[in-house]
Amino acid sequence: MRYWIDRRARELSLRFMYSLDVKSADFSYDFDDFTSNVSNFWDTNPINNYYMLKVMRIKDEDMIVIGSAALSNNKIFLRIISKDKFDKLTTKVSNPEKFKVFLKTYNLNEKIEGHDADFYKLLRDIFSNSKKVVTKNVIKNKADEIIHGCVKNIKPIDDQIDQSIKNWRFDRINSVDLNILRIAVFEILFSKGIPVPVSIKEAIVLALKYSSDESCSFINGILDTISKRALQ
Repeated sequence: MRYWIDRRARELSLRFMYSLDVKSADFSYDFDDFTSNVSNFWDTNPINNYYMLKVMRIKDEDMIVIGSAALSNNKIFLRIISKDKFDKLTTKVSNPEKFKVFLKTYNLNEKIEGHDADFYKLLRDIFSNSKKVVTKNVIKNKADEIIHGCVKNIKPIDDQIDQSIKNWRFDRINSVDLNILRIAVFEILFSKGIPVPVSIKEAIVLALKYSSDESCSFINGILDTISKRALQ
């Protein structure tokens, strides 16, 4: 569970940092404006979609999220069903993977014409066997931690990156790569509980998804240098 929460949080943090367009190590910000920017970001990024069909451990039982809605006060509403029960019910249709796509579409209130009647029957069965919970919006909370941590510590983070670049200049790093680096360096230097190899690996995952193959080796080299320096 921690794995997909942290990965989704990093992706959302990268989106925000990129939208903030912080390019300079001399970046400064007005706290009220920054808080407003974060709030506006969450309003336009429906985080509840990231929970769909994820397995969550609730009261010592694996549950699958089949519906979600973000609430105020960093809470989220989830409709959940036992994973064992969900797996058993979905064997009733000929194409369980296609049904999962249908279920996601249904959760987003999008048009769902053209599906088999079996899907609708299964949907009713699943909902009748589900229950509702309100819990902490763990993805948003984690993303908020990363975003605020990166911005609060932007100067030492960027200094570390600048000191670790070889044959390149800080101001020539593209915005996506720079913010991937910032997130990873924040985790390495300021965040507790995440092993350094995990932070580096997840930075590479972000680079593969949002940047380029060349960026992967560039990012890996910088983070390797920073992590070794941090251990000295």
